[in-house]
Amino acid sequence: MAGPLWRVSAFIQRHRTALLVGSCTGLFGAQISYHLFPDPVVQWLYQYWPQGQPAPLSSELQSLFQEVLQDMGVPSGHCYKPFTTFTFQPVSAGFPRLPAGAVIGIPASFLGGPVTNTDHPVVVHGQRVDWQTPAGTRLRDALTLSRDAQKFALAREVVYLETSAAALQALPAPACLAGTWALSVGAKHALGLYGGPMNIRAAFNLVAAVAGFVAYAFSADSLTHALEGWLDRRTASLSTAYARGGVEFYEKVLSGNLALRSLLGRRGEKLYTPSGNIVPRHWFRIKHLPYTTRLDSVLQIWRVAPNPGRS
Repeated sequence: MAGPLWRVSAFIQRHRTALLVGSCTGLFGAQISYHLFPDPVVQWLYQYWPQGQPAPLSSELQSLFQEVLQDMGVPSGHCYKPFTTFTFQPVSAGFPRLPAGAVIGIPASFLGGPVTNTDHPVVVHGQRVDWQTPAGTRLRDALTLSRDAQKFALAREVVYLETSAAALQALPAPACLAGTWALSVGAKHALGLYGGPMNIRAAFNLVAAVAGFVAYAFSADSLTHALEGWLDRRTASLSTAYARGGVEFYEKVLSGNLALRSLLGRRGEKLYTPSGNIVPRHWFRIKHLPYTTRLDSVLQIWRVAPNPGRS
């Protein structure tokens, strides 16, 4: 056993720079590939299929999306491919400046009737929604958004795509890997571990890997929080109507989550907090800003906007 281990160790020592560069490049590429080739992967994952057929993008949703692009002054040369999605919030991926373009999924619920109709079956987390219950009525109301709220939700995704924030979000993994490697090698040289037993070096490498993962989790989550807060503020700052729409959008998201918490019973209590936020899946990580925080951020912008009257 010692022979193969020593050969592997020697190979890593001899080619460690090339292996590091290859690993960092692979990590970055793996995370960015979703955005480099968004079509048809994203559409295949999120396409709305009523009655076994993909739903075409309605003229109403197409007009709504074009209005958002015009409000934001997006150049006509930027490529966007909108489609209808089954999700309750828009989804997006890609780089509109590149030839492959970007895709953006517009919820079918934005049309109102097809999804929120009381006779239309909707399944959430494996459970059919009973629209006749108080919680079902609350969920239907939460999915009924004004035009301003719909435009805010779409504009937030357009800001995300236009700023190429996806490339920035792909940086923490390779950066933490390179930093962990550099600090680990430096520490082992300083402590003289390269002249000691392999078992000690292996234990040190394990500790360094755990520390590197913790650093990655903290930096990735912190970056996501900063980006989400900035995206909300940037979108709400487009106009008073967008700020008002942002307030309504997050109020409806929280209300909808509370309705789902009631509809799903015990499972709903595990998924959503009493305030309507999503319960973190990991005890040491909060990957996204709480919706209450995002609502407060947009609400502050709306309050300082000129004539922030409710519609």
